Amino acid sequence: MIEPRDKMGSVAAAIAAPSVVAAGDLDGIMEKCATGDDRAFDELYRRGAQRVRGFLIRLSSDPALADDLTQETFVRIHRARGSFSAGAAALPWMFAIARNAFLDHARRENVRRNSSARLERDPQAAKDTQGDEVLSGREMLDIVRETLERLPMLQRDAFVLIRFEGLSVSEAAQILGATEAAVKVRAFRAYEALRAALETKAGDGDARPNPAGRR
Repeated sequence: MIEPRDKMGSVAAAIAAPSVVAAGDLDGIMEKCATGDDRAFDELYRRGAQRVRGFLIRLSSDPALADDLTQETFVRIHRARGSFSAGAAALPWMFAIARNAFLDHARRENVRRNSSARLERDPQAAKDTQGDEVLSGREMLDIVRETLERLPMLQRDAFVLIRFEGLSVSEAAQILGATEAAVKVRAFRAYEALRAALETKAGDGDARPNPAGRR
């Protein structure tokens, strides 16, 4: 099986990974935070909040919700800081807490029977048309977002963690509570769904009739 991260093609161009602090830069800060150093926690938030927010945006497709859940995530990180093990990688641990915050929110919304409305992408985000271009950058972004939203949660989470957040399969498996083999399969299936959606759109564009007189 081909690794998902090795076969991205046009999908990779659709949504670039965030240009933010490297994962390893947070490890030492988190270790200090775990000892109760509040100044270290402030630094952790300053350097890590955008990385957590980007992850939550990809899970929820809702920037406003991601803002709220980022705050909730760091409250949970502060409460659970004593459970962080020295020498562990901080970012996977933080992402696991962020994902739990998102899942808790989704469960609450499901109970209120309006989960779909909250997680639905903005209907005003209309697709741009770019003349005779088969697939504009905006259209590609829309297709990727729409496809990710339709995927089973486990496939979407595996794909986001590995491709967009740059975690290893082992780290993603730890966050998702699954085997590495299962995570690879989920991420690969997500990639295949995205590739198929993009190829279908490209094919639709190729099939459009030419204006009269054009060759």
